[in-house]
Amino acid sequence: MKIRLSIRFLIIALAIVGVLFTFINGYSATYRAQKAMLVEMALDSNRVYAEKLASTTEAFLSHARSQLALGAELVAPMMEEGADYQKVQLELDRIQALSEGFNSVSVVNPAGMFVSISPQVLGLRGMFVPDSLKSVLKANKPQVIGPMIGPAGKYLVSLTHPIQNLAGEHMGDVVGTIYLHNNNFLDGLLSHHGYDDDSYIYVVSSSKALIYHADKTRIGEIVNGNRVIDRVTQGYSGAQEVVNSRGIAMVSGYAYVEDTGWGIVTQRPLTSVLNELDQQMWLVLLEALPAQAVILLVIGFLAFLVARPLRQLAESTISLDLDRLSRINAWYYEAYQLKGAINHEVDLLHEKISRFDNDRKKDPLTGLLNRRGMEEMVQASVVKNTNFALIVFDIDYFKKVNDQFGHEVGDQVLQFLAQSLGRYIGQKGTLIRTGGEEFVVFLPGLSLELAGQYAEEIRAYTEQEPIEAIHRPVTISLGVSYWQANEEVKEAFRRADMAMYESKGAGRNRVTVLGIND
Repeated sequence: MKIRLSIRFLIIALAIVGVLFTFINGYSATYRAQKAMLVEMALDSNRVYAEKLASTTEAFLSHARSQLALGAELVAPMMEEGADYQKVQLELDRIQALSEGFNSVSVVNPAGMFVSISPQVLGLRGMFVPDSLKSVLKANKPQVIGPMIGPAGKYLVSLTHPIQNLAGEHMGDVVGTIYLHNNNFLDGLLSHHGYDDDSYIYVVSSSKALIYHADKTRIGEIVNGNRVIDRVTQGYSGAQEVVNSRGIAMVSGYAYVEDTGWGIVTQRPLTSVLNELDQQMWLVLLEALPAQAVILLVIGFLAFLVARPLRQLAESTISLDLDRLSRINAWYYEAYQLKGAINHEVDLLHEKISRFDNDRKKDPLTGLLNRRGMEEMVQASVVKNTNFALIVFDIDYFKKVNDQFGHEVGDQVLQFLAQSLGRYIGQKGTLIRTGGEEFVVFLPGLSLELAGQYAEEIRAYTEQEPIEAIHRPVTISLGVSYWQANEEVKEAFRRADMAMYESKGAGRNRVTVLGIND
């Protein structure tokens, strides 16, 4: 016996399939968009943090080298007088006591023998460095050596500075040593960070050997087959997704330390990044289910209304009641109701997707447009060939605000400044927060000269606007540039950034304007 399905069942089934397909497709599209946004944000965050650590590391190495250079200058007369052990030892003890990063400091003569070492408990005085290291020390120039296993059997990196007499002759080297398995300064610099999200940091040498890692047992390991390590050891900085040597998908940012050839990598497991998204999407699903249930009930009722005239038509056909048949008007009603129900569902999902897209372009702290929103605005002007001016600025000494009052008050300062300058700028342009304490004012159709004058007005307004949270105003350093058709947009932003840093370098709380030919 053939099963014949009723029109009501078919309409309800078709409606349910259509609603679910639309919902699932919208949900999937939202998930993909949010995933791409979160991964991009994580990549950018890790890149910025790696660059910050690289800068801090370079500053530390520069300071350490200056200590060794001063020590070499003071030890040189002592070496000329016959390597007075006591005087040399006192000077090394002073350097080692003042140093924040060296585990030991020593003087090695041209023959490769330890003349003196601090701390003395290491017992290396009178011993010789390995033959491979002797040839390196003969270079008579400052060097970074390692990683390697030292005479005391420890895995280390050494910084050296030559000791020279007045004639420039090589009399030995002052050597500062950092023990990679046990260095409080290195641990303090790299192991403590502000992210509580499974992020971690490691450092590799130019030979791809791990100099620092949270897992101390891996220090000294040579890592091959890792695209991030390959890139950073080639001198590049950036961010990318990668599967690490342990087979775990990572979101990595990396920065090259030019002075030593080291690479600093900060990374977070991709699963940790997506856990946040999964939680958000579950909340969206739970919020959407009641509305979907109500919509399906409405569709069932409408299906009954649509099916009733068709059933009447069938019954009239069976009974051959032509009068009743002529009074049934089913076709237009059926098409209209089905289309209305489905359109309603589609509109509902599009509204949710639109809301997600809008949130994606907003900075959650200040409510201003974020970098993604700015890029779309700029692209729209480029497509229309509409010239525009850029004012890039950040808050002077904002780190001191965070250090003195805490990050919560720092956030209040950012919110106040966003609201205050947003009202001041009004319809003249668009205020955008691009990250941290950095902002951009987008001014379509404004000339470079007028933009410079307007930037000065913004600067003057800001320094006179007291902020209740810190009981004083803040100042800002501004850079102004201009974009016109047939120029790369990134060049206009680069000039604005350069101008801002010129303002900071010239004393802060000022405006610098850079034109296309500047």
